[in-house]
Amino acid sequence: MLKKLLQGALALPIIAFWASSASAVPIAFEISGGSATAYGFALGSTVNVTPNPELAGTFALDVGESKTVKFLDISVSGSGVVAGFIDATLNFAAPVLGNASGLLGGAGVILNVLGFGFADGSINVLSNPDPIAFGDGGLFGVSFEGFSASCESCSALSGTVTAKISLLRAPHAVPEPATLTLLGAGLAAFAFGARRRRSA
Repeated sequence: MLKKLLQGALALPIIAFWASSASAVPIAFEISGGSATAYGFALGSTVNVTPNPELAGTFALDVGESKTVKFLDISVSGSGVVAGFIDATLNFAAPVLGNASGLLGGAGVILNVLGFGFADGSINVLSNPDPIAFGDGGLFGVSFEGFSASCESCSALSGTVTAKISLLRAPHAVPEPATLTLLGAGLAAFAFGARRRRSA
């Protein structure tokens, strides 16, 4: 009878320890905002780059899951030609305080004379951010996605760059104090039982 009790006392904290280690996901993410710096040349056209109003927010991901968010709104207006680069940065408040930076490149042309003409342009990703480590072994990735736009008899182009956040690896769970206490109690009961067997 005592032997079964000791085996149960030892098994309980081990099961509790395993359960706490397996509950590391989902991971909470918080995007606090973003920024962009555009440089290049514009002949006759005006370029405007702003973070999307819906960018900031929270969500949760399991390993292997992804979330796509609207990142940067880009517009070009007025007849002319534009070409250049954009340093794009996505800011995180969780699961780690930090940012993900990448490089975009684009070009566009708008020709409009007396209401007749065309417009065509695109934004392409030249480099994506490096994966970001967090916690004890956690890792997530961020990839940007550009766009292309065209129209006839128009005087402006616009589109939205998106960002895809992917949880690549969850951090190792840190056992809670209660779990460690249970583990210690089980080991103590096991040691006590072994001592009693030796002295009998």
